[in-house]
Amino acid sequence: MSEQQRAPAFLGARTIKTGIAVVLALFLSQYVPYSLPLLAAVAAVLCMQPSITAGVQKGFIRIKGTILGGLLGLALLYIFGSNLLLIGAAVIVVICICKQLRWEEGISLASISIIAVMVRVSVEAFPYAAGRVISTIIGIIVATLINIVVAPPRHQITFREGIRQITTSFPHIYEKAIEAYACNRLDLAEQVLKELGKAQTGVESLRRELSHLKIGTQTPLGTLLEGIELDEYLLFDRGVHFLADVIAKMEDIVDVIQRRYERKLELEYQGKLWGSHSLTPEFSDLLAVLRDLVIMLGELHQNVFHLVVEHDLDVMPRIQQKVEKICGLKELVRERLKYWQVEHIEDLDTFSLMSAHRVIFDLEEITIALTDLAKAVVKANSQL
Repeated sequence: MSEQQRAPAFLGARTIKTGIAVVLALFLSQYVPYSLPLLAAVAAVLCMQPSITAGVQKGFIRIKGTILGGLLGLALLYIFGSNLLLIGAAVIVVICICKQLRWEEGISLASISIIAVMVRVSVEAFPYAAGRVISTIIGIIVATLINIVVAPPRHQITFREGIRQITTSFPHIYEKAIEAYACNRLDLAEQVLKELGKAQTGVESLRRELSHLKIGTQTPLGTLLEGIELDEYLLFDRGVHFLADVIAKMEDIVDVIQRRYERKLELEYQGKLWGSHSLTPEFSDLLAVLRDLVIMLGELHQNVFHLVVEHDLDVMPRIQQKVEKICGLKELVRERLKYWQVEHIEDLDTFSLMSAHRVIFDLEEITIALTDLAKAVVKANSQL
């Protein structure tokens, strides 16, 4: 991880941009007659968004909400004058109107505007109200423009980098988990669990970036600003769901390994022999195929997500070949499992048999999900 990535959150680009927007909003609002620079600064803070598209969309809504609050406050001020109860009632009214118009993002600034306008002043009401409203709009516009111009959020780049980092870890996780199962090693299982925890943190980060990208697919303007089409977003979303499912399946395999280790200790405590079935040639053959399967899974995982991230169509034939090989290995696993059961049915205890079935079932679920994702990615990229 780079030093930049290790930097504290309070030194992030969004924090710095907020400070810049506040300074610029305060500076510009000074040139507006009857302005209130504080409103410009507050609006700049509220309108700095983690997404360019969200910032632009919410900026429009907040400008409309600000104008609504200013006009409503001015009308009530002319009709009823200024008093505390009326200001409270006006805020309730403007909130209700914003909700009816589906301007929820504009409620805060609409409320602030109506309060600022209706506070008693000695100057003429209209220029006073206009100055307050314009001050707020300056803050909105400045924050939106700063967000676009200064270090604009690049969620697609961040998302792709996150996918790359997670992808590099999964082949090792697959292989280490099966090795932990084969050798009944609790230390390896704990290492796998730790790596899965890191992967889960990465998936949560991907989901946050994906939520920002989703906004960009909802309008033509968003697509232009974020640089992502709906089809690509859907592939990203499917990839993240796959990663989350795989983590859950691998955690289940780790649970099997831990229980298997506990079973071994329990039998040893009782003075009973454990694991004679695991020394048989038939079980060794089954483990050999499982090892081949997870190696192929890791390679397919890398190739599929390489295609998702890089759009490298040269990898498509390799994906198709690996899908075919994995299908063959799945059939071979079933054959070896059946042969092991038949040959040692009298020696096998229920726990050992169910453990093997559970591990194989989880791996088969992962292979099915990965091959389905591979086919979806190949199909989508073939249509480009």
